[in-house]
This record gives sequence, structure tokens and C-alpha cells, in this order.
Amino acid sequence: MPEPAGYGGWMRAISQGGKKALPFACGTFCSGRAEGSGLSSERTRSQEAAGADGCRGGWVVVAETGKGLEGWIAPDVRHVVERLPAGAVLAIDVPIGLPTRGDRLCCKEARRLLGRPRSSSVFPVPVRGCIGASSYEDASSLHREIDGRGLSSQTWSILPKIREVDLYLRSTREPRIQIAEIHPEVSFARWSGIPMTFRKVTRRGRAEREVLIDLMWPGWREAILDAIDGDFARDDLNDAFAALWTACRIATHRAVEMPAMPEFDDTGLPMRIVG
Repeated sequence: MPEPAGYGGWMRAISQGGKKALPFACGTFCSGRAEGSGLSSERTRSQEAAGADGCRGGWVVVAETGKGLEGWIAPDVRHVVERLPAGAVLAIDVPIGLPTRGDRLCCKEARRLLGRPRSSSVFPVPVRGCIGASSYEDASSLHREIDGRGLSSQTWSILPKIREVDLYLRSTREPRIQIAEIHPEVSFARWSGIPMTFRKVTRRGRAEREVLIDLMWPGWREAILDAIDGDFARDDLNDAFAALWTACRIATHRAVEMPAMPEFDDTGLPMRIVG
């Protein structure tokens, strides 16, 4: 496939920054399966993969079907799951598995993988004891009482999504689909071979992420961006595509888990980031 205009330029610019290429990175799916993966069985032709990212309207979702791609806004995670067929793989940008105190090993490994400055995008995950709080002040006070640290405003802003997915997973004994936690910056880093250079909200940041998406699924990103009706940002859609890329890797045994041997929280949910 020919390179789109500017592709070689921004790749060379990033390479000159001295960043080290990551393992399992490629522009299309990589070969090989991470040892110890507990994710997925062999993908069938009818199995769908989907990626979801939180947005103001709920969740922006992009799914790969046998007929191409489909995008939509779902009000909550239950509606995301119900729209997907049984056996589908859903990669979602939200912490799954919450510590009783301290940081998660998967978050530490994600920050090490990304390095500065992208490591700052991996926010501290709240401890389980504070996710039911109704105000930032109460949540931060509880967090400090339990863990010795306050709760960041960034973490508070995504706490409703964390709580929503946590309640869904703990109330669903036999889930219809496979659900895995991803972090978009980890996915983009593995996809590209090196962490993204620019913040995702900048012009150059969008360009370096969207060129990966457009190489993989030519024409689909702009078509979905124009077709979806709902309250979401362009960056949300790009992150959903990063999640979709990871879901496809999970479904075809190409995903890499952090840590290699996952930890579990006190409810039995895995604390891992898949890329």
C-alpha cells in the first residue's frame, strides 16, 4: 500500500528523536502470540472485534464485521455489549480491576513502556474503596484515608466510567463477549513501533495517530466520523480505533499483556492492560 502524504516525514521525524522501537510493533497485525495469554480462542470468520472509548455521550464504538466497519454511540457499556454478537471481543479504554491500595503493576509497566512524556497519560487508578463516592472531595478524602494519597482530578473525571464498567462486570456471571482493558497510548505505541511524539489533541498528534488508522482501514475513519451522530470528540474516535486494533490482535492471538502474569483484584477481576 503506498504511503499517504506526510507518512514518511513524520515517521522519520519521530525516529530522529532517539526513541526505541517496541516489540511486536507493526503497521498491520504482528505474528506470534504472547505467552501466558488468557485471552480469546482462535478467531473465526464470524467473530467480531470492537473498540470503545468513553465520550460525553457515553461510549464511542467502532466494530469490525464481515462487511467492513461500523461506528456508533452507546449510552452505557451494557448497550455496547448487547449490540455485539455473542463471542465478540471488546477492547475498552477504562481501568478494569481495582487495587485495594497502591498502584497497579500494569500501570507501572505501561508508563515504563511509553516513557516521557506519554507516560503521564496513564492516570493513577482509584482504589476500590472510593469509587462509590458522590463528590470529588469525598472521593479524595476516602482515597487519602485508604491509600495515603489524594485522588487526582483526571482520575475523578473518569471515575463514573470506571464504576459503570466495574458494576457491569461484577454483575454479569457469564458475559456474552470477551472484554479487555486497553490504554490507547499503549496501543498506538505498539502499532507504530514507538510511542507517539505529540499530544493527541494537537494537529501533529492527530496526524501521527490517524495515519496509522487510515493505513489499516482506508477511508473508514472519515466515513464514521461523518456518519456518527452524538456527543463525542475526534480524539475519542481515534482512541476507539486504537482499541479496535487491539481487539483484533486479541481475537487473533497477537496481543501483548502487561503484566505477562496478570494480577487480580479482590473481586477476581484481572488488573492488566492489553496492547
